[in-house]
This record gives sequence, C-alpha cells and structure tokens, in this order.
Amino acid sequence: MTNYLNATTKPLTIVLALMFLFLGCKKDETTVNEWGKMAEAKLTEIKTLASHVPCSQKDNVSIQEISTGCSTSYYTVKSSDVNNFNKLKKEYFDLLGKQVDAMVRMGIIIDPCYESIWITEQPIRLECNADTVQLVSSKNISIEEAGPLATKTYDEIMAIVNAQTCTSESAWLPTALIKDKIMEVEFIPYLRTQDFSVLKKKVSLYNGLKYRILRAQGQADYVPSKVKVEKIECVNGKPVVKLAN
Repeated sequence: MTNYLNATTKPLTIVLALMFLFLGCKKDETTVNEWGKMAEAKLTEIKTLASHVPCSQKDNVSIQEISTGCSTSYYTVKSSDVNNFNKLKKEYFDLLGKQVDAMVRMGIIIDPCYESIWITEQPIRLECNADTVQLVSSKNISIEEAGPLATKTYDEIMAIVNAQTCTSESAWLPTALIKDKIMEVEFIPYLRTQDFSVLKKKVSLYNGLKYRILRAQGQADYVPSKVKVEKIECVNGKPVVKLAN
C-alpha cells in the first residue's frame, strides 16, 4: 500500500509543480485598453483629491504638476494631501508604463514627444471663486491681465537670452516666440546641454498668453511660418540665430 501511494504521489507532485511553474511564468495578458482604463481611473482619484478645496484652506494649498509626453496638468493640493498625491501620481505613472509595455509587445510604434513650439499651460496664481480655491493659468487668465503679463514675460525671456554666452555653436538650438499671427514667429537660442527649464516655462507662458490674445482679437488664423533657422552662430561671444535666405 505504501509503495502504491509513493508511486502515485510522485507523478502528482511533479504535475502540481509544473502547474505552479506555468502559472508563475504566465505572461501578463492585460490589454492596452485595460491598462488605459486603470490609468484613467487612477487619474480620476487624483482629480478628486485635488478638487473642491475650500478657500479657508488656501494658505495651505500648493500647485502640483503631472507631466506626460508634451502635456502638463496642474492640481491644487492641500499640504496634508501632498504625500497621498505623490503616491497616486506614482501609481498612475506605473499604470501608464505598463500600458506602454503592452503596446510595445503588440508592435505598436510610440513616437517620442516633439514640441515644435513651447506653449503648454503654465500656472500663475491661486485665487478664490465661489468659496473654492481655483488655479489661474495661461489658459484661463482674463485677456485684460494677459496683455501686460505677456509683455512682462517677454522682457524676462529676453533678459535670459541676452545674458547667454557662446563658445561652441554645436550645443545650441532655437525655439519660437509667437508674434502677431499664429505661426508668425521669431526665434531665440537656448543651450540644450544646460538646464533650460526656467526659460521653457517662461516661453510657454508667453506663447500661451499671446495665443489667447490673438484669438480674442480674431487673429488666430493659422499662418504657416516662412521663417527658417539655418544655424546658430557665436558672434562676439553671444549666440545669434541666423535665418535661412
């Protein structure tokens, strides 16, 4: 009897071990859409956390951001909720990462973000509206305020540009500032090998404000830019954008 049990138990043990090994090694079959829905649900949690903050708590609110690709969103978060916000943010990015992995496994080609013009939404200040803390940004600021702020921001941009020095032409790139029509632009240089985040935020703020002003004036028609950059030269120690003829 003992020999019989031993004889039948060993094959059964092997089968169970193989089953556990198979299950343990089984690939994740969650689809791209399912990962996307989970990420969207997590983003909803973030929005809920950052919504309807009463004005009585305005002094304890900070502006938090989430950047994905070329897009950046801003959230008003109470200081007591910042740790939870960061936790949800991490979980959200983890889900987005798994969605990307699933897309790669399917052979989907994911193009990198390329910003032809810096114009993402920029936060300006917090204010109270209907007893709720709200974010004033380049997307919703009044046109009356947008004009003077655009002028001030342009001067700040040019102060940064004029303070730049140039010793090597290879590390410079151009970026565009909107002028009087959409895609009628001027170009300024920036050094890609150094941190240009401050300049990028100011340029994005300026372009966002300028775009809204032009729309309000009825001049937001698409005008393809005929201006092309040939190269950026070092002239007397300063970077200078040379336009193509």
